[in-house]
Amino acid sequence: MFNRMHNELTNLLPFERQRALSREYFLRLGMVGIILVNILVLIAALLLFPTYVFLSKSMSAEQKRLATLESTLSATSDSVLSMRLSALMSDATTLTALADAPSASATMRSALAVSRFGIALAGLVYTPGSTEALGGTLAISGTAATRDALRNYQLALQGAAFARTAVLPVSAYAKDSDIAFTITVTLAP
Repeated sequence: MFNRMHNELTNLLPFERQRALSREYFLRLGMVGIILVNILVLIAALLLFPTYVFLSKSMSAEQKRLATLESTLSATSDSVLSMRLSALMSDATTLTALADAPSASATMRSALAVSRFGIALAGLVYTPGSTEALGGTLAISGTAATRDALRNYQLALQGAAFARTAVLPVSAYAKDSDIAFTITVTLAP
């Protein structure tokens, strides 16, 4: 019987007093919650303070750097700017000329398209021209079966649209067959 009574708790307070205790309990619970939130906010603010100091010093350093750059840029004279502009214009002119110049691969394809009966090519070496007036050179080396094949190949190269001249040393004609040669083709601009 004692066990049964212990399990059943009976609140003997009047209803108004029970509501007042309940309100006080929730009020205290709310105050504890508000105090805990304020403590967390203060801890977060203390932890963020070093970051604020670092960022403010970084910002002032960047502002000083910006002021230095602005003073440097404003100090440059018009002559320096005009020299830079003329250098950029000449670079642009050079790039435009390079865009119109034939490529090395196109030149080599044109050289390989030339008829070469009795000729075995061993190598092609392209050297671009140093100025716009010079089209560059193409050194073609290989082996010719006969003198006639070598002479016909030289004349075909000289008559090609991409070539200004095709020079073959006279010493290449010393042998009758299996002639090693190097023809230097001056390219047309």
